[in-house]
Amino acid sequence: GEDNIKVNGNSSFKIYVNGKPSTMMSNNPKEVLKSMPASTIKKIDVITSPGAKYDAEGVAGILNIVTAENTGIEGYTATLRAAAGNNEALGSSIYATVKHKKLTFSVDYSYNHRKQPTYTSEGARENLTSDAQRFLDTYSTSSNKINFHYGTFEASYDIDTLQLVSAALNVMGYSANTDALSQNQMWNLGRTTRAYSYSSNSTGDMSQMYVEGNIDYQRMSRKNKERVFTLSYHLNNEPQTNDQYLYYKDIDDAAGLGIVKNYMLYNSHTKGKSKTMEHTFQADYTTPFAKYHKLDFGLKFILRNNTSDDKVYEASAATDEYDYKENRSSKYKHINDILAAYASYTLNYKNLSFMPGVRYEYTYQQVKYLSGAIPADANFNTHYSNLVPSVILGYKLGMTTSLRLEYNMRISRPNITNLNPYFDDRTPMSINQGNSYLKSEKAHSIRLNYGMFSMKFNLNAQFYHSFSNDGIENVSRLIGEKGEYFDDGVHFAPAGALYTTYQNIGKSRDTGLSTYASWNPFKPLRLYANIRGGYRYVSSEAMGLTNYGWSMMAFGGLQYEFPHKLRFGINAGGSTPDYQLQGKGSGWSFYSCNVSKSFLKDRLTVSANVSNLFTKYLKYNGTTSSSTFVYKTSVSYPSRYFAFTVSYRIGDLKATVKKAEHSITNDDVKQSGSQGSQGGGAPQGGGGQ
Repeated sequence: GEDNIKVNGNSSFKIYVNGKPSTMMSNNPKEVLKSMPASTIKKIDVITSPGAKYDAEGVAGILNIVTAENTGIEGYTATLRAAAGNNEALGSSIYATVKHKKLTFSVDYSYNHRKQPTYTSEGARENLTSDAQRFLDTYSTSSNKINFHYGTFEASYDIDTLQLVSAALNVMGYSANTDALSQNQMWNLGRTTRAYSYSSNSTGDMSQMYVEGNIDYQRMSRKNKERVFTLSYHLNNEPQTNDQYLYYKDIDDAAGLGIVKNYMLYNSHTKGKSKTMEHTFQADYTTPFAKYHKLDFGLKFILRNNTSDDKVYEASAATDEYDYKENRSSKYKHINDILAAYASYTLNYKNLSFMPGVRYEYTYQQVKYLSGAIPADANFNTHYSNLVPSVILGYKLGMTTSLRLEYNMRISRPNITNLNPYFDDRTPMSINQGNSYLKSEKAHSIRLNYGMFSMKFNLNAQFYHSFSNDGIENVSRLIGEKGEYFDDGVHFAPAGALYTTYQNIGKSRDTGLSTYASWNPFKPLRLYANIRGGYRYVSSEAMGLTNYGWSMMAFGGLQYEFPHKLRFGINAGGSTPDYQLQGKGSGWSFYSCNVSKSFLKDRLTVSANVSNLFTKYLKYNGTTSSSTFVYKTSVSYPSRYFAFTVSYRIGDLKATVKKAEHSITNDDVKQSGSQGSQGGGAPQGGGGQ
């Protein structure tokens, strides 16, 4: 409805070109595909069930674009785009591809700036174990300005008809300036006496870079060009910085708790740096044999280093200068080396397809505490191995219908946020800390899929069941009346603080049905819907916690094309609350409409988009609870959005950058989630933006 692409009704998918992941195409598929004439494409494989050779996680599927060989045509294309919207939203981009003889290269660059309006957050936490400090009320506001850069360069060179060298470099930069205010009040059981109150103001800058590069060498067999050998190298560097000043004011210690000292209410300056550096080497071999059979083998080696350095400086009351505080700082290094091997077999016989596979992964981890409150004798190393099976059985019921049964096991390794032992007490009543001893979580899934397509109607329905017994979960607990020193003997959490960390304690069971349907009753009109509903059960024997419930998500819309290439679309969607180990998130909803018009043989496109026009703020509520506390949050996000976009394309693309049949993609690391103390994160993107 907004001229975008979905796989199985989901926008979380990867695009490969000739078997190699293309970051550029995955981030900007519609513009790239619009500029490619059909003569350059041999076929498109829709891979909704990646097998053992793919270690992608949380991806709805893969679109593998196989380009035609020896087109014998040279040319170029370039697309220029500019956009403007409310809240100082400005953006521009350029994409260009050029082919000259054996060399093909492309470049893509975009810049976006936006001022995020002020959003508010209210929290109410009840301490069930204390009458004197029963209710903590918090109120905060925050706003920021964001700058985002993205650029990619790709090139390929045909050594001869059987050998290909390809390379890519992707660079992403993100920076934000934030200003936040917070008010905190602690009341007794009857809300008649205030134990303490204080306010804070924080300002800061944060930045994140993402530099990714790869080079691939591919050789095909002269006798059978489906027999392919590939060697690949991949580099990934992700540095992050955070520079924040925090000031306290309006401090009222009515109960004489010594909150300035015990709660660390000192004006402070925090300088944080973290980085993930990866080097990956991979070899792949694919060979068909007989008439219906194919084998895939591969080896992979990842060298992954995570580092984090968080320095805290406190303001001196006497000199008003900032002094370094080692007991509140942390410097940490985490080495995570992985050796993997896979083998898979594919049978395609008449209407039957069968693809079993197995993947072996050996992991070595080493943790070093370089400075800060955690002593060096806490350093440790460990290693473990995992055998990851998968199997897919498919059957074509007819020319346009199919049935597929699949089993997959996936590994999700903790990221640096999960692992980082930095004791973050900058917000003294909500303390967060990672856990360096986390292990990988293993998830199993069983899916039964039915697909049917025709010129006017498409349907995909999938029944699924997944389970995990060692999931990485946010775990929150309330600090007792006397406060608590941690095992290192240095870090201290005051009474009534909510302490949140991560542990491998989650057991989850998810069962449900996901459907996607689209209908073209007549040529100008297209209707579509994506509905997913299921039952979730999550528990932890170690904490004595259990949570469960039904949830549902629905998304739908229509698109109508008027004469003279004028398109109009409407989208709407929503979700019921989601369930976590210690509470549940919030339901959400959105609506949007868009209109676009093409001119000059589709070279010039003008479009306008409006979201939540009559809804200034969306509220997101969350609840976190245990036997000792109940914490409820309500966050109001600015939701009204409108934008105007103009794009112009010059030239005609007669070739695309070629890619190796196999290459490297590392998707084994768990994505960062919201903090448990916040009751879950708000929905991002507004659905289909």
